[in-house]
Amino acid sequence: MAISPIQPSHHAAILRNNAQFVHWLSPLDDMALSALLGHADYAQQLYAGEAALIAYDGNGPYRHKNVDWLSARLENYIYIDRVVIGASAQGQGAGRALYADLETTARARGHTHVACEVNTQPDNPGSHAFHRALGFDPIGDVERPNSVSVRYYVRKLP
Repeated sequence: MAISPIQPSHHAAILRNNAQFVHWLSPLDDMALSALLGHADYAQQLYAGEAALIAYDGNGPYRHKNVDWLSARLENYIYIDRVVIGASAQGQGAGRALYADLETTARARGHTHVACEVNTQPDNPGSHAFHRALGFDPIGDVERPNSVSVRYYVRKLP
């Protein structure tokens, strides 16, 4: 598996897969994806964009309600904003490989934690199980009326 930076040639696959799983992810078009990537501290992919992970330094300039919630509780973390694994890449270890690579990068940059959120409404049981299996612990739930509700997870880096 060759993990490499997300390039413009990968955008179509990422956008197609994001649309397939948009009920668990926020909508995304090419302009919004480019903006996310412009702020990302980690943006890597596998299989020509069929699997991708985008993350931000929790102490960096990128602000979002999830980053703000986590920053009130954590220091020195990297925030996983978006993981998109298309059907053709599922079950091949792509998610685990991207998370392992992110953790290596995060440790090298001095981060002590990796954090993310997973939907509880609409619920994403596969993602909850995946994160628990990787050693992520839940640190809080936020219910947002008329919106997506989430559970926040954190993993202390070894």
